[in-house]
Amino acid sequence: MKKQAFSYLARVGFQKIIGFLLYLIGAGFTMTYAGIVYFVYLFLATIIICMILFKANEETLAERGKTNTDSPIWDKILLFAFWILNYFGVYLLAGMSENSEHLNAAYYSGIGLTLFAAWFSTKATLENTFLESTARIQRDRNQKVCTTGPYSVVRHPAYSALILNCIGLSLIFPYVSVWICMAITAVIIIIRTALEDSMLKDGLDGYFEYTKQTRYRLIPFIW
Repeated sequence: MKKQAFSYLARVGFQKIIGFLLYLIGAGFTMTYAGIVYFVYLFLATIIICMILFKANEETLAERGKTNTDSPIWDKILLFAFWILNYFGVYLLAGMSENSEHLNAAYYSGIGLTLFAAWFSTKATLENTFLESTARIQRDRNQKVCTTGPYSVVRHPAYSALILNCIGLSLIFPYVSVWICMAITAVIIIIRTALEDSMLKDGLDGYFEYTKQTRYRLIPFIW
């Protein structure tokens, strides 16, 4: 179990490195101070979060590392598109668009928003031991509904965190290409949330009752 968990965390780190390299390629191997601050923050936050998660629950990380699961075809398609845009495409586009410094209030607001998103997502992962990377009914793990922590606020807090991260990145890299990339990513997350929520209502015992307790999927008082 420990080996699988470590493998997943290593893959997360590798994704961040590839994203950084794509940013450098897009920027012609030059960096603004805004880019330096962001990527230093990103790597430090990733290391700290990985250490917390590894210490707290190796089993959840091991399960999140599985890519060959019985998730439906719509999940595989949406997850692949999200993965390409959110971890790679956005950084290549950001690098290609970088042409001046923008260490302003909007930039630091974006940093704060992505930091809050990372904290919220980490809380969700710590709270829900069934939070896998793919969307499926985990009958092999005797899945139970999680109703505590962030799950008492919204039904899909990890996806809420991803939406916040999209907004944060749009503030950190204030370019039209990044905005479009993050808008498409957010739409993918919303579609995936709707489909997964419907699947859980039909297939996971107790989930329909949970939807009466926690009414909102992603955004409190909105949806």
